[in-house]
Amino acid sequence: MKLTSLFKQHQVKLVSVLFATIFLVAYLAPSIFVYIYPGQAGLLFRALADEHLSEQTFHEGLYVVAPWNKMYIYDVTKQKHIVKMEALTNNGLFVKLDVDAIFHPDPGRLKELATHIGADYADKVLIPVVQSSVRQVIGGYTPEELYTTARDSLHAAILTATQQAIAGLPFLIEDIIIERLELPQTINAAIEKKLRLQQDALSYQYLLAKQADESKRLKIEAEGIDEYQRIVADNLTPELLQWLQIRALHELAQSDNSKIIVIGDSDTLPLVLDGAAGR
Repeated sequence: MKLTSLFKQHQVKLVSVLFATIFLVAYLAPSIFVYIYPGQAGLLFRALADEHLSEQTFHEGLYVVAPWNKMYIYDVTKQKHIVKMEALTNNGLFVKLDVDAIFHPDPGRLKELATHIGADYADKVLIPVVQSSVRQVIGGYTPEELYTTARDSLHAAILTATQQAIAGLPFLIEDIIIERLELPQTINAAIEKKLRLQQDALSYQYLLAKQADESKRLKIEAEGIDEYQRIVADNLTPELLQWLQIRALHELAQSDNSKIIVIGDSDTLPLVLDGAAGR
């Protein structure tokens, strides 16, 4: 009865405290109940502890955090940042580039990242390093090389230079992709003209080489024919020629065509065959 009487006396105050508590819990719920989703990692800031940042990295799941603490959440998946810039070739000409940097923080070194660099590490450190690496590598090429054969080696060189520059830092560079490399229009035109002239010269050299090969072939063929004729001329006798005539006459006489064949003269072997009568 005393409790009921006490409740009735302080009903308004108790209801007010209850609603205030519910409101406070609802208001602080997002910071008290923290979700870390797949592809994320958390770093806990403890306001009342001697070591404010926790050594532990929090992975996906639901965590209850005291209202005076804070959970910092990092995206640890691969991220892309587009870098638009200009660089000088080794002969002092500007080229324009769009470079994609693929990177992510090291999940096991979030405390180091937060302490020494901060959450905006990409803008503070990564992008300047990528720009420096691109300028360094581009400076070793001519515009002609960039226009033709250097793309693959350029990609590998920029990636290697960037990885070496950020070695030891608490984030990783996965890849560098050159989306666009644009030379000045006048240089493009000059390079295209030069390449056309080179192709024309190569085509002309090919034709000359082909003609030289054909000349050699004809010479070899002529030498073969000459040798053949010499050998035949040295071995032909009147008796052999007469035998060849007889064999040719025999083959023609066996033909189904109707014909009259006259071979020879008064000094050799005059002969008239009527192909039709022989059948």
